Amino acid sequence: MLKHSILCAMALAASCLFSGAKAADKLEIYYNSAGGKEKTLGYQVLQLAIEKSGKSYVLKPSPTGYSSNAGMVDAIANGAQIDIGWVNAAKAVSAKLLSVPFPIDRGLGGYRLFLIDGARQGEFSRVKTLDDLKSFIALQGTGWADVDVMRKSGLTVRTGPQKNLYRMTMGRRGDYFARGVNEALNEQAKQVADVPGLAVEKTLVLQYPSASIFYVSKSRPELRDDLMRGLEQAWRDGSFEEVFLSNPDIRLALEKGDLKTRTILKIPNPNLPEDILAMDARYWFDPQK
Repeated sequence: MLKHSILCAMALAASCLFSGAKAADKLEIYYNSAGGKEKTLGYQVLQLAIEKSGKSYVLKPSPTGYSSNAGMVDAIANGAQIDIGWVNAAKAVSAKLLSVPFPIDRGLGGYRLFLIDGARQGEFSRVKTLDDLKSFIALQGTGWADVDVMRKSGLTVRTGPQKNLYRMTMGRRGDYFARGVNEALNEQAKQVADVPGLAVEKTLVLQYPSASIFYVSKSRPELRDDLMRGLEQAWRDGSFEEVFLSNPDIRLALEKGDLKTRTILKIPNPNLPEDILAMDARYWFDPQK
């Protein structure tokens, strides 16, 4: 009986040790808990990258939610309990964090449609060149990388919290709110009830090289490498394309964005880091294909 009790105790201890070892194998990754990130393409692609990485990472919301990208970037850089974020690639961000050079949105966010007062469509229909657009005032979110890109091409930009920009557009505190084609259509549909008259402009697209990518702390190079390996595997086996095309915003953009028929106004993006410019050309979205 004593021998049996000892064996049982040993078995229980071994089981506990095994369970503890398995728990220790689970590597926690904290992402920004603000703003319903779980419904975004970035979160969906992050889940896929983890699955394909071969590592036992577990996603958890950060204890503190960061309402601005700038605040989130600084928190990751300064060692707060947040390990990863997905934002538009920019040299200023790459100076603080490690980039994972893979375009989550395939660069589709660099095709910018305009949310406008629908009654002003005629004014925008007369825009044929970048110089024509320079007589209008753009609206963008505070701290967004797009602000500097647009200003460096001579466009006038006014900034504010995103939640206010729809009403600012209708209130003529700006003329257009430039959004990625994967954002504009969905946001207009959601906002028009509260902001009557808000419309997607019908004839133009402002285009510049841009990519939403993952950034991690400089103290986590192994996480960067694991995610990149997972993303490359997902691209090869077709699972990335499946997730990308199943996202409602992406699907709406490709079906209703009319990118082939719009006048394209191209501007450079001097803030795009070299490693992003050097990404495999296959990763970039091409509206002509």
